[in-house]
Amino acid sequence: MTTKPDTRPDAAAAIKDAMALDKPEADGRRARSIASRSRIIEAMVELIAQGDPNPSAASVAKRAGIALRSVYRLFEDKESIFREIDHWLVRAYNSALTSPFESEHWRERLYELIERRASVNEAIVVFRVSSQTARYTSDFVRENYRRSIAREKQTLNSILPNHLKINTRQGRALLIATNFDTWRFLRQDEDLSPAATVAAIKELVDDIIDRAPGL
Repeated sequence: MTTKPDTRPDAAAAIKDAMALDKPEADGRRARSIASRSRIIEAMVELIAQGDPNPSAASVAKRAGIALRSVYRLFEDKESIFREIDHWLVRAYNSALTSPFESEHWRERLYELIERRASVNEAIVVFRVSSQTARYTSDFVRENYRRSIAREKQTLNSILPNHLKINTRQGRALLIATNFDTWRFLRQDEDLSPAATVAAIKELVDDIIDRAPGL
């Protein structure tokens, strides 16, 4: 199976597109409120996309071009903005990760999973890093991060045969090989291309599987 080139827009653009398509009909004061909320969310998204993993409310207000008090009037706290961003990220990318696999064999499905995650990671990497940082100060982000990791474990475990489940030594190695931090290290720290990163992860996975007992 070959890795398809990633044509997915970056997450900031995808969030804006999803929001633009989902704006409800409104008029007057409610329309202004919806517009201000959208500007706040977009400002937060832009700041994160530009490298600030946990923007302050003041920074968000300045970027959105609105008064700081308006941020607190429209959102109870910064966690409320994180919730909105998470909602739109899920809307934009969940289907790419949860759609049925094309392959019948578990090993080919594992390769599909690696390719899917790599494609989405390319788009959302700054937001994933942001969540890793913000989880230390945000209860919502921390719990959402844990749920995300749990879902990733569950998906991986659903593919693997019994002798490679994630409660085995080889299964835990596969969990590490296919997680976001391994992808980020190879893609960013090692500066591999997207295709080379996917190939390197597949090689790691193959080495682990081929050395596992029970084949």
